[in-house]
Amino acid sequence: MFEIDPNSQSNLDEVTTSHVHLDVAVDFDAKVLRGTAALQMQALRATQEVVLDSAHLRIKGAHLIESGGKSTVLSVDESSVHKVYGTALRLGLPQAVAKGDEFRIVVEYETTAEGGAIQFLTPEQTLGKSHPYLFTQCEEIHARSMFPCQDSPSVKIAYSADVRVPKPLTALMSAIATGQRNEGDSTTYSFEQKITIPSYLVALVVGNLKMAKISDRCAVWSEPENLDACAWEFAEMEKILQAAEDLITPYVWGRYDLLVLPGSFP
Repeated sequence: MFEIDPNSQSNLDEVTTSHVHLDVAVDFDAKVLRGTAALQMQALRATQEVVLDSAHLRIKGAHLIESGGKSTVLSVDESSVHKVYGTALRLGLPQAVAKGDEFRIVVEYETTAEGGAIQFLTPEQTLGKSHPYLFTQCEEIHARSMFPCQDSPSVKIAYSADVRVPKPLTALMSAIATGQRNEGDSTTYSFEQKITIPSYLVALVVGNLKMAKISDRCAVWSEPENLDACAWEFAEMEKILQAAEDLITPYVWGRYDLLVLPGSFP
């Protein structure tokens, strides 16, 4: 800890994360996210402990998921707390893993109002004045207050997510939307980001959002009251992207969508 990245309490020299799946529900009344984070990990050397970065999270439990689906409860130690870097979430494995071993850990958790990554806006703070709004900002070390992780740019992860939000709100992430399904009064939106990124680039927004298509790969999102103005402002987005590709390299991220936040964004 602190040897590879002075801003992370994770045991970065012993384990690394390749993929994270978030399965969370947005509760606007309580102003929290609730759910699980599943981390696909690999041992860099023999160890019997995984230490994740966490900040102002309520940890409800953790499990080791074996290849056959067997779930084993892990010991949880949150006694080490740093005033800046948060809590070192120590998870004890039932037996030591060897270098190269891959394993999956699922942590059940809930965010709190003290976390720095998530901001909830009241309806009065939006253009439409009718629906609440949520956005995240994980830079520089706030991803750990959105989900437990190895919150260091030395670790690059792919990620996927299932996000349940109340109707009629829409969820967007820094990932490709892969589908949605209705579940009573809620809608679950699914996402996948196959290109590995540091944890601080994981982003989520939930609100009364609409899309204006600019091209087959470009779009702008905003509240419907502002959509026409935003579409006009960014009408040349595809041309700009093509110019950048001519100068540098082909765009590999699939889509280039822009989000215009409410004016109360700080």
